[in-house]
Amino acid sequence: MEQKDRRSCLPDDVLQSILRKLSLKQAVRTGALSRWWESQWIRALASSPVVDLTDDPDFARGQPPALSAATVDRCLRLHTELGAPLDMFRVALVCPSDLDGQDVIGWIATGLRRGARAVEVDLAPPPPEEEDEEEEGEEEEDPHAGHEAPLLELPADLFQARNSLERLALGSFSLHAVPLPAVGLAGLRSLSLSHVDVTDEALRGLVANCPALERLSLRRCSRLAMVSVASETLRVLELVGCQALKQLCVDAPALESFALHCNIFVTNPDAPCEWDWDTPVEVDLLGPPALRDVYLSHIGCDTRLDTEHNALYPSLCLDVVLARILTICSIGLLVRTENHNAHKLIRSVTIYSCGSDQHVDSLSWLDPFKDMPNLEELQLLMDYEGYCLEAVSGFFKLIPLPVLQRLFVCLHIDHEPEGEGSSSAAVWSVENDDSKDMAPKEEIVLDQLTFIKFVNFSGTWCQLRLLSFFLDKSPVLQQLVLVTPEGEGALGDDRLKVIHERVAALEKASSEASITVCRPKEDDTPNHPHTRYFHEEYETM
Repeated sequence: MEQKDRRSCLPDDVLQSILRKLSLKQAVRTGALSRWWESQWIRALASSPVVDLTDDPDFARGQPPALSAATVDRCLRLHTELGAPLDMFRVALVCPSDLDGQDVIGWIATGLRRGARAVEVDLAPPPPEEEDEEEEGEEEEDPHAGHEAPLLELPADLFQARNSLERLALGSFSLHAVPLPAVGLAGLRSLSLSHVDVTDEALRGLVANCPALERLSLRRCSRLAMVSVASETLRVLELVGCQALKQLCVDAPALESFALHCNIFVTNPDAPCEWDWDTPVEVDLLGPPALRDVYLSHIGCDTRLDTEHNALYPSLCLDVVLARILTICSIGLLVRTENHNAHKLIRSVTIYSCGSDQHVDSLSWLDPFKDMPNLEELQLLMDYEGYCLEAVSGFFKLIPLPVLQRLFVCLHIDHEPEGEGSSSAAVWSVENDDSKDMAPKEEIVLDQLTFIKFVNFSGTWCQLRLLSFFLDKSPVLQQLVLVTPEGEGALGDDRLKVIHERVAALEKASSEASITVCRPKEDDTPNHPHTRYFHEEYETM
């Protein structure tokens, strides 16, 4: 009773501020203390301009979908009956077949009617059921193919009235019945579509309907193939997992941030010649825009790379050379320049993630095309352990990076059991020290590079070779940070100590560089601006 009296003496605005900082689940639990506390969290909800049911990961995961939907209904009803103006409404649910679609549409309509500037509703499809046993001889299927859940169709009149909407995010909806132009979408500054049946024509209409659009995100939109985006105001563009994509043409002079996660090739079985079955996805950034940061990844997609291919993923290099921040995956660092009909065409930017037993053709036939004069922060996403150092070094040799200051390398986590012949055991074999021969002796100097950070570093021989290469080329390096894996690949204290000793023994161009080996929770050093890895998100879809 004494504690209750103390809390009740707090000013109402302080109590409301505290409760609004709790997740919905935590706020509701305070009602178990007394009816007084129940009235407090209800008042906090009603007075808040934000109804956010995505801030608690257990909201949709920890209860049946029908109960989650009932909670959403109750929250909106209380907010309507008791509350302040609604500025933002966000909810994410796993969409079962028995979820009442009219309820969901009602949530969106309520948000629009009450003047919300941001409405985000994501009905994530349920995960596919796993088969007990695979039939013998059956080919492994793409885990993302053939499991499309039914989409909830939005009514034609939903966006026909004027509203205050500036941000709209929809997941697992159908826009087939929504006519364009729609006055209710005209004020959008941000549009995010995930698992939506938007077509090429509909997307062009949507973008044209939103003259103030600044951010566009398209994820797992399977009907997009020949995408054309033209906007004077667009600043951020993301395309993730749109696996039918064949061509992307962007005319957006204000574009500052661009992220692409897609296939390298698109299959065309109707092509007259077998060699033309796989054609590169075409990407063209008109202008080009003055991009500030770029994210290019194909990890987890259908790459089917082959060192014999003459034309791989068409490069964006000429469009992104002025970027200050770049993330590139391990499908993309070899650069080939071709001349075709007197027109210079960059045909590929490709890192080959070759196994250690695979041969990489000489890079002498490659011609450097241009430096990246503004690139200050570079992140390499390595697909798997057996990456080829010669390809990585070839990229740095061919493309000058005169102002590169910070390098981040996100390694594939190696779950290979430790043993005498495993690469994971290499860190223990200090006696077999071949550090002098670890790094290719290329004439490369990264003379502005002061910070290097490896993530998921476990000290395998391949990782040490890659690290040794960068240490050998960085004469002004000040700080080296090695963050070890967590979870299943977590390392013990003894292993961390051995890694530190092994790395300290490597040859370095800088005698001033500090070395930190730590676990993720112990790391307080800077991260690359791109902290979302789309291939990891794609794997969970």
